[in-house]
Amino acid sequence: METKEIRRNNLRDLMARYARNGTNQNEFAALVESSAPTLSQIIGDKSSRNLGDNLARRIEARLNLPKGWFDVFHEKQLAKPFDNVDTASDFQPARLKPVVWEDTNQDKEEFVEIPLLDIDFSAGDGCYEIVDREEFSLIFRRYYLHKMGVPVNAARIIRISGSSMEPRLQDGDVVGINTDDLRIREGKTYAIRHGNLLRVKVLLEQPDGGVIIRSLNREEYQDEYLSYQQRKDQLVVLGRVFWSSSSW
Repeated sequence: METKEIRRNNLRDLMARYARNGTNQNEFAALVESSAPTLSQIIGDKSSRNLGDNLARRIEARLNLPKGWFDVFHEKQLAKPFDNVDTASDFQPARLKPVVWEDTNQDKEEFVEIPLLDIDFSAGDGCYEIVDREEFSLIFRRYYLHKMGVPVNAARIIRISGSSMEPRLQDGDVVGINTDDLRIREGKTYAIRHGNLLRVKVLLEQPDGGVIIRSLNREEYQDEYLSYQQRKDQLVVLGRVFWSSSSW
């Protein structure tokens, strides 16, 4: 078995074991300082990325696993997070434990759950497929949404694909959009439907009524100009980006 498959199987088993102990995928991602979309792309049935060296070593370090643990086939035998730590080691497991949102006494007036929809918004050349299916939710304070001017019922969480918004946004990052904020303001970033493509881009309105669609990665992606008529026929603003969670 190739190393990439060994790592993939080990990550699946590890996440499944944490799930049995009450840690969902979003919480596991936070625990290892990654993102749930990134992990989904690695462990999915149609996996679109491999578990690279940097992420593998980081997960091992965050979960106190021996360096290189992911590169060895374990036959699903690891029953506890620290089973493979040398008994002679002076390492002491951290006493801090992740808190499961569902197990806390939540103040429903203070916090709101915003679902992350399984919709890929392209930050590259665009993607066509839209699957409107709730994947999981992220927790936001009502105060934060109010501070950002985002009505609770207008908040949506989506993820993007592609590299055109690098370095600010990476492939697989998630962003929050305000679907009530549709007026184009120069330099702001929006989720848009451009023809049949779903994209996340900077929009710049022009004096003639046209609009420039701009990427942050301008070395690889050129500005796109839509005339007033093209804008009317092709462009729909779905909401302004007000928040993002970026992978490293």
